[in-house]
Amino acid sequence: MNISQRITILWAAQRVSYLDSLKRYEDSYAVSQEFCEWTTCLNVYPEGLKAATLNVPDFNKENRTRQSTQS
Repeated sequence: MNISQRITILWAAQRVSYLDSLKRYEDSYAVSQEFCEWTTCLNVYPEGLKAATLNVPDFNKENRTRQSTQS
């Protein structure tokens, strides 16, 4: 298991624990179900993590920063 897979599993476990501490059990269950497939089949289908991960744009790029400060 590589480091990105370990980080993903750690994040999911911590998120579930955090949501449980806030008594947000439905959200906690949703997170655990979402990551259940990732954590149980990482070795069988390692590309699944990359395929299911969303790429978030970098909102701090120069053109976006310049537009927001010109107002």
